[in-house]
Amino acid sequence: MSSVEDPKMSWPVRIGGLLFLGLAGAGVGYLVGGRMEVEDLRWDDALGLVIAAMLLATGAIMAGMAAVRSTTVPPGCGWLQAVVMLIAGVLMIAPIWGVHLASPDLVFVGLVVLSVVQSVANLMLWRRADEMLRRVMVETSALAFWASQMALFLYAAAERLGLTGGVSAWGMMGVLMTIYLLASTVASMRRGLH
Repeated sequence: MSSVEDPKMSWPVRIGGLLFLGLAGAGVGYLVGGRMEVEDLRWDDALGLVIAAMLLATGAIMAGMAAVRSTTVPPGCGWLQAVVMLIAGVLMIAPIWGVHLASPDLVFVGLVVLSVVQSVANLMLWRRADEMLRRVMVETSALAFWASQMALFLYAAAERLGLTGGVSAWGMMGVLMTIYLLASTVASMRRGLH
């Protein structure tokens, strides 16, 4: 059995990476803030933007790791995972921000195409992943399904009892993605992938 050393990145590389992420975040913030009326942002859109930002940042970090440390990144954990994350971020931000760039019809067509591309990338990731990554994916799915089912039941019961108002499908999608990201974090940490 051979072991691969995990070389530590130098401080200038780390600082450069943080500077890049900061500039990228500032650019996205400027573009989004300049194109949208953020004061009138609904809670579900705000949640969608936060999730999109997290997915895009994680995808950018993964892409950077795949580029800088390609020999230490396990098979199935490199560029393909970064692409899946980046597409997920675009899928979350496009319904909110895309209408400022194109017609709703064109944005929706783009969402359909990106959803197909992401599904294919996810299937490719599953096929190329090692057993540990597959296990994390299965645990994430099971935990997210259980938690989402419980949240939906409790919300539906509260709505039926007249204790709460309605939530849009977009709001439910934001809650679902939040649950999924938390489940993914828990499953990854259990396997030491943090």
